[in-house]
This record gives sequence, structure tokens and C-alpha cells, in this order.
Amino acid sequence: MSLVTRGVVRSFTKRFEREAAAHVHAGGHAVVWDSPERARFVIAVPKPRDETDLGRWAMLDMGRWRFSVVASGPMRGLAFMRVPQGALSVVRDRVERDSVHAGATRRMRLDCLACGACCRANNVILGKRDIARFKRAGRSELAREPYARRKRDGRVVLRLKKNGRCQHLANDNKCGIYAIRPDACSQFPVASEGCLFSREEELGIVDGHRD
Repeated sequence: MSLVTRGVVRSFTKRFEREAAAHVHAGGHAVVWDSPERARFVIAVPKPRDETDLGRWAMLDMGRWRFSVVASGPMRGLAFMRVPQGALSVVRDRVERDSVHAGATRRMRLDCLACGACCRANNVILGKRDIARFKRAGRSELAREPYARRKRDGRVVLRLKKNGRCQHLANDNKCGIYAIRPDACSQFPVASEGCLFSREEELGIVDGHRD
């Protein structure tokens, strides 16, 4: 069981940048609309090499990893990225989901062993470090058929069962290779947007209710 604090996503028009900045400084995430079809996603600047920063993972979930820092104005010193056109509906959904939560942050209790959603219908790419880890553990076969497959672009990915579950996910939601699991699995943060999306898509659990 993990107790996690995540930023609540709020929507602001450009004229309310000061209020948006206050929300972010309090721990929240802001979507600032410059026009109906142009928005910025604003968060506190992530700490270097902090792989658990939920703001940065929220950007990654929209297909972006890099950000800029606001140089002047009410949001000076905060990080932002332009929301891709294809992700405008994504941020609108996040704002609607979080509209029931007061404040800038939300504390959540999540039990991965009661969930396992992120281990279904996923796309785990194996890097060189993962393959080397398998080899050191005497499990080199994990990087080959039938456990993994090589895509046309050369990347190696874990194979899933026909029902979409990872082959290493047991019925009790424990990972069969937990000690040597891929970096993509070990670094995936609880309560990230990807985590919440998986819970909604795979289990029908929407984080729009009060605990």
C-alpha cells in the first residue's frame, strides 16, 4: 500500500496566469489556455534526475519529456510545455476528473497488488541495461522468444499473453521477475497519469471520487 500525493489538474485562461501560478506553487498542475486550441501545461520545475516527479511523467504521458522555464511574468520560474494538439482532449479530461477535488493536491492510497493495471496492455521496451541484468541473473532467455520479441525498428519488447496481461504477472498480481524487472517497470511511478489511465482503461476505476 502506497500513500501518494499528486498534483490536481486545474484549467485557467491566460488572463488568470497569476492564479495558475499560485496553484502550481501549492503543488498542483495547471493547463493555461492561450486560445481554445492552444494550451500550456505548467508544473514546478522537476528536480534533476528525479524519476518519480509526477509532473514530468504527466508530460511524458502526452508524448513530451522536455520543458522550458518561464523567464518573466506571473509564472516566472515555473516549467511549461505546449500541449500537443492531439493531447488537448487529454488535459480536458484530466481537468474534469479532478474537478471534484478541492485544493492543489490530492492524497491517494494505492495498492499495486490489488491492481496490476499497468502490467496489462502495455509496451515495455527492453534496453541494454535490462538485457544485461537478465544475463547476470542467468535469465538471458527473457530477452528472446517466447518472452520477448524484436520489432521491425529493432527494439525488443516484452510479449503479452492473448488476454493482454504481461507473461510475468501472476494471478495474485505479483511479478514473477520482480527482482530483475525492466527499468520501464521499476521506474513507473504510482499515481502518475499513466498509472491512473491504466486503472481506468483496464479496471474501470476513475480517480474522480473521494476516499
